[in-house]
Amino acid sequence: MVYWRSMADENSLYQLLKQTFDRRGSDLHLKVGLPPAIRIDGAITHLEGVRFNRREFEKVMEALLTPAQQDRFNAGGELDFAYTLEGVCRFRVNLYRDVNGIGAVFRVIPSKVFTFEEIGLPLAAQKLIEQPNGLILITGPTGAGKTSTLASYISYVNAKARRHITTIEDPIEFQFDDQMSIVNQRQVGGDVPGFYEGLLTVLRQDPDIVVVGEMREPRTIALTLNAAETGKLVLATLHTTSAVQTAERIINVFPENQHRQILHQLSMVLRGVVSQTLLPKVDGGRVAAFEVLINTSAMRSLIGEGKIHLIPSFLETGTEFGMQTMDMSMVQLVKKGLVKAEEALAHSPNPANLKKMLQNMRERE
Repeated sequence: MVYWRSMADENSLYQLLKQTFDRRGSDLHLKVGLPPAIRIDGAITHLEGVRFNRREFEKVMEALLTPAQQDRFNAGGELDFAYTLEGVCRFRVNLYRDVNGIGAVFRVIPSKVFTFEEIGLPLAAQKLIEQPNGLILITGPTGAGKTSTLASYISYVNAKARRHITTIEDPIEFQFDDQMSIVNQRQVGGDVPGFYEGLLTVLRQDPDIVVVGEMREPRTIALTLNAAETGKLVLATLHTTSAVQTAERIINVFPENQHRQILHQLSMVLRGVVSQTLLPKVDGGRVAAFEVLINTSAMRSLIGEGKIHLIPSFLETGTEFGMQTMDMSMVQLVKKGLVKAEEALAHSPNPANLKKMLQNMRERE
């Protein structure tokens, strides 16, 4: 039997967030007039028995915001921020307006930063962080684990090297205490107006490593490339699903008369692209598959000449440098018994090619 519960009821939001965490969910979805829903292992599960009315839902959501955040939300109708559930974990929250009023998605931020080994990050991708300068791009769709990978890089440097790391994030998810390094984290909308404005000042702060939470628009992308040219190591994320799409996204945000210049600049500063996605595991939970591009001299020439469409074939033949396609990664996950073949095919960027690779694997076995 479905009944209506007020968001104003004691601990109702707390209990929903704690249940999301306890059930190892990744996201809690809240909408007016509809049951809450938890995403578990990539699938949505509705929680019948609880619904919220508009007035009280909006009241509780607004109570989570600072005055400055409330102003941003009122002006734009959408807001990203972090929320700490004391004694449980932190959440990244997206608050938005729709036809029913306000909706919210709470994404669980793991209570600890994962190591490279726990993430399953390939060795060649791990070694990218040892570069003294240039640009490392971590890409993938929403919910693919980009932030966890980015955090693993920061944690590795923080524990092992004497560096100054400056981040620009929206919102700040993982929080770092200084270890061997100095880590300064800046919140968009609070500490800086935006990614672009943060990047404008960051080079005056003597950083060794600059982390850009997301390259969202042309001037931020241009400034990120320029920062990588100044001798800094820059890490940034993009919502792209492959190295090809990443290069095309960067190039195509600029006018056509700038494409040649951007291609040359990208080819010179790029150190690598790590694209990732999450697949359901056989025994529950999810595991990451990775495409890895290492910017070798041959790859640099390819990008500089604008032959972006040839990147996949170079990834397939660049295994001696640690390169791999997403399908190559998925084959290994199936071979290890971590992922079912049908799940790999469902998530593959090229199912026909992956099917052939899986058949070849079985024949060799």
